[in-house]
Amino acid sequence: MAETVIITGGSRGLGKELVSLFLKDGWKVSTFSRGWPLEVDLKEPSFLGLKADIRFEADVERVITETKKLLGNPTLLILNAGWVSKVTNIKDENINNLRNDLEVNVVSSTFMVQEFLRKCNPHAVVHITSDAASTHYPGWGFYGASKTAMDFLMETMKLEVQDTKFISIDPGDMYTEMHRIADPEADPAQLKDPADAARIVFDRIIAEVRR
Repeated sequence: MAETVIITGGSRGLGKELVSLFLKDGWKVSTFSRGWPLEVDLKEPSFLGLKADIRFEADVERVITETKKLLGNPTLLILNAGWVSKVTNIKDENINNLRNDLEVNVVSSTFMVQEFLRKCNPHAVVHITSDAASTHYPGWGFYGASKTAMDFLMETMKLEVQDTKFISIDPGDMYTEMHRIADPEADPAQLKDPADAARIVFDRIIAEVRR
């Protein structure tokens, strides 16, 4: 029987590529995004795409409910949705951007994990992290701090919920809309194609969950 995965932020970039790879591998896939391209929800036998915002707890609860009802119990959650502002040194940065980074990348993602653990029969949670969580880059302080915090929570949950795997994966810098917003001066030639990054991430996830 096909397993079900929830991928947050699956309408573009790495998330969209992961959706495609999991579907091709025979998984049932549920994904959502506040920028979902359709005004109506897209439902197919193996795919559920919802217009929902991870910042809203009611939306997260709806995603879990709809996924279980239409695709069956999800066993895998991939935290791909994220927020990043334009690269700016901390002393010049608007403090509201730190609030946004923490709200999406830490608070909302943690609530998503809580709901998944409470209401599903989970096998694994994957956090798409960044090397900015462990390496200090000028201008990436707020984003890096949020990713560091989520990695910390993942490691703590690994100790608290020992029958579920908690995995953080860094896909590397990719040429995505999110990266273009953060650093419009970046050289695309120095960035990964999201499709190539997704294949590496997918292979790592499959190796971990089937171990």
